[in-house]
Amino acid sequence: MAPKGTKNWFYIWGVILLGAAFIIGGLLMIYQGQHTRTELVESLRNERLDVADPAILLTYEDASAPEGVDVPTVTIDTAREADAQGQVIRTHTLSSTGGRTYSEMDREDPGRALYVTSLTLQNSLHLAHTGLEITRLVIGVGVSFLGLGLGTLFLGLPLVRKVLA
Repeated sequence: MAPKGTKNWFYIWGVILLGAAFIIGGLLMIYQGQHTRTELVESLRNERLDVADPAILLTYEDASAPEGVDVPTVTIDTAREADAQGQVIRTHTLSSTGGRTYSEMDREDPGRALYVTSLTLQNSLHLAHTGLEITRLVIGVGVSFLGLGLGTLFLGLPLVRKVLA
């Protein structure tokens, strides 16, 4: 049987290692989430999607501003803007195809090519939206792990010492 002092160090070091593991894991998640977020935003900006503000366009019927209304131009580089632009593209595409989707058109219908191109753009924008939202989740979980690690060290360690005393 190990001496009492040795057993105490085992518990104390266990709490220290657990806290350190949460802190390191949290910091890695925060770093990776932020790094990936930066890459996604840079990728969106590199596409130079300078368009009429999709959030404003979606407030109008058929996602088109009335004649004479000047809608400011934005560069798509946020999750919200990417999602809204994907919705604008879908609305315009369905307007051009008479509300028909790819599978509802005849094989010879020229609208099918437009629909496929539109779908590609929509999927890319929705993928960017999803990726940016997932990075927020990863960063949030990382912050939680960091807090859990700090809590383990600053609250758990004194508690273990008190119990062992």
